[in-house]
Amino acid sequence: MNLLSYRYFLEVAETLNFSEASKRLHVSQPGLSQQISALEKEIGFKLLKRTTRQVSLTEEGAYLYEHLHASFHRIETIIEDVVQNKQIPQKSMRISSVPSAASIWLPELLEKMQAKLNPVELYIEETTSKQAIHAVKQQQSHLAFIRTPADMSELRDLDIATLEFSQHPLLVVLSKNHSLANESAIHLEELKDEPFIHYHPKNSPSLYYLLERACLEAGFVPNTLCVGPELMTIENLIGHEIGVSLMPADMAGVLHGELVTALPIAGEDYMSSISLIWEETPYTPFITKELIQLAKEEFSSFINQ
Repeated sequence: MNLLSYRYFLEVAETLNFSEASKRLHVSQPGLSQQISALEKEIGFKLLKRTTRQVSLTEEGAYLYEHLHASFHRIETIIEDVVQNKQIPQKSMRISSVPSAASIWLPELLEKMQAKLNPVELYIEETTSKQAIHAVKQQQSHLAFIRTPADMSELRDLDIATLEFSQHPLLVVLSKNHSLANESAIHLEELKDEPFIHYHPKNSPSLYYLLERACLEAGFVPNTLCVGPELMTIENLIGHEIGVSLMPADMAGVLHGELVTALPIAGEDYMSSISLIWEETPYTPFITKELIQLAKEEFSSFINQ
């Protein structure tokens, strides 16, 4: 079935004039006439009554025109709308995020998105950095907020683009009942005998290696009590004096703070940040591009150059 032939028929049926229809369609009049004849031969009946003076529709032609015209018009309207607006009218956005970014960066970005972009159906998943990267690469998420890795080459090798936000210092997180809780800053070597709530080396590699590095440079290997709990679980464990941990200030800022306190590391600055990531391909959806641009505009003062 040649849909172009039906499009030609609709133009002739609307104008009832081959000369006018050929001008609208930007095709020659003989070529248009041949297309209509070929269509009539294909479907097995006449669509037009043609004389030297006029063109009119047969009953079959009138039936097809009545039922096809609205459909073709709708197709053209949809295509024109997509081309003009660079987006589809009904759309969804899937975002993965580590918990700290879901509390800090994501709400403000979504607020700006609702104010500036057309309505979007949102699917948000809190997850680990590794799982968020996988979701973006598998096109399960359009965008993701992850803890910025120490080595960005892995993301570049995956054709994943990044937008890194401002960095934050690593802090010591203790129970408020800890003997060091009232200090203005803590020397890490004071924690060498403490049990540590650690991060998973595969799911949260950035935080894992940052904590490892800080402790090793302070002269000890962290005494790991447990690995990989959720942020609120970490807070509860520390709050009940079961261990200590190190976490970036932005992440510590999400804690409720009723049972724990976060203190600076004396004499050292270990930094961490959040990055917005997406797959950089020629097929990146319009809505993804718009949200990335919005993030660049709204968070320009927080972007790490």
